Order: sequence, then structure tokens, then C-alpha cells
Amino acid sequence: MTKFVPDLDDEALRCLVESLTENGQAVSLFDAEDNLRYANRTYQGMFLGDYDGPFTFTGIVRHAARNGLGVRIDGNDVEAFLARTLPRRRSVPRKSFETDLVDGRWFWIDHTVLPNGWVLSVGADITALKRNEKSLRQAHEAALEASRTDPLTGLPNRRHILDLLDGALAEDAATGAGLSIAVLDIDRFKAVNDAHGHEAGDAVLRHFADVCRERVRDGDVLGRMGGEEFLLVLPGAGPGQASAIVDRIRDGFPPARLDGEGTGLPCTFSAGIAESLAGDDRSSILRRADRALYAAKGEGRNRTMIGVATG
Repeated sequence: MTKFVPDLDDEALRCLVESLTENGQAVSLFDAEDNLRYANRTYQGMFLGDYDGPFTFTGIVRHAARNGLGVRIDGNDVEAFLARTLPRRRSVPRKSFETDLVDGRWFWIDHTVLPNGWVLSVGADITALKRNEKSLRQAHEAALEASRTDPLTGLPNRRHILDLLDGALAEDAATGAGLSIAVLDIDRFKAVNDAHGHEAGDAVLRHFADVCRERVRDGDVLGRMGGEEFLLVLPGAGPGQASAIVDRIRDGFPPARLDGEGTGLPCTFSAGIAESLAGDDRSSILRRADRALYAAKGEGRNRTMIGVATG
């Protein structure tokens, strides 16, 4: 089979240069000394503007950085950027990479080192693809967050808070830093729904979650287990410190005020605390906390009880 070798006469060369100049890709050609020997219209708009030289690679990069053109440089440190880039410009015969520009566009660059040391770069605008990619990533992250979040209170839902408890138990087993949990249950919540309706009940749940969230420590995690029951995971806390944190939440707990009603509904809660013990899993530590919660309710509600291990 005969290999086709194009006959690049003057007309063919003229058409080739014209097509390179007018197409939307960014085309540049640097010689072995890194002097710019050709740049099409797109490349000139990206990097040169009204630049009048010297047309070396370093000169063009510095000009672009000074004038809000070219690629986005982390920290705006153009000299550090050049120090990283120059040794790699001819390190391999061909490479491809994506880069973002100061103006927000993204380009996919094909970078070819020719046998004589000249460098040909062809860049295709992939801004639309990157925006679609970002939208898909954001949609995925939003869906993942929604799957982990209780829609009423904005807290971690049952599945997510139990996953976080599993992680906290594993961390405690590895480090011995300590861990306690508290199961919180709003007192007489059914009476709120019966007397004021489910919208009032929802308002009380949101109010309770908001106040608790404001009063816990950084690093503590509160989630809604379901209904009027919440789980508070307290890394690094023994039962005494956990009890003090719950008392801080309870102290002066503001009443929940319903839309259109000036009278506030008292919002008390009972709590059961359990400390992580050797060999605990989520079931065993929750069982102790639940027993303590039932004991608190049996003692008259609006109080905290600490669970103990049973043989």
C-alpha cells in the first residue's frame, strides 16, 4: 500500500495556515529556543493581547500573568510556575492535559515535541464539558447529602448517624480516646401533636434540633433517630462530661413558639447516657443508653440517667 504524502504547494500551505488561524482551537508553535514562531488567533487572544515582545515562552507567560491573561496560576506566583513548568516542557515527546484560564474557560491541551526540539501545542475548548461535569458532580453530592439528611430538621438521619456512631466506636477502639453517647427523647411529644396538630409537632422538632445544635461542642454529632428521639455522639467524653453537656443543653431550654401563636410550648427532654466499653458495637452501646433513657422517663422525665453495663 502506497503511503500518502501530501504535496504542500504554496496554495496548500496558504490554506493550511488560514484554517489554523481561523479555527477555534488554540494553536502555537515554539522553536527549540522557546521562541514563538506561530500563534493562531485563538492563542493570541488567550495569551498575547496587545503584547509586542519579546515572544519567548517565559516572556509571554509573564506578560499574561501581569495582564489578566493566560492560565490560572496558583497563588499568582508566576516565577514558581515557570520553575515547575520549564523542566517539563520537553520531558516527553507527547502529553495531554487540561488547564483552566484566568477568564474561567477550560482547555484540553495536546503538547507535542517535534524531533527538532520545536513544540506544537493544540488546545480545544472544553469549558462546556467541565460545566456539565461540575453540574453532575454537584447533583451527585446533593443527592448523597439528601440521602444522609433528615429533611425536617436538617440533621443526619437515622442511617447516617448510626454510620457515624460506627466510625466513632472504631476510632475509640483504635485510640482509647473515650466515647459516650446520649439518646434524647422529647417529653410528652404525642400530647403536642394531639393538642396542636402535626405542623406544631414538626415545629417543635425543628426547634429542638436547632437549640441542641447550638449548644453541643465542636466535634459532637447530633442526629435524628426517628419520631422525637435523637442520638448525640460525644467523642472524647466520659459519662460525667457527657452528662454535663446534656445538662448544658437542658439548662434554660427555650420554649418552642408556633407560627401565629405568642404562647410558647415548654420543650423538656429525657436523656440516657452510655459510655463506650471494650468490645462495644452500635447495638450494645445503644441498648445501655436506651435502658438509661427509660429509667429517666420512669423517674419523672426531664432528667438524665447514665447506663451501666450488666453482666
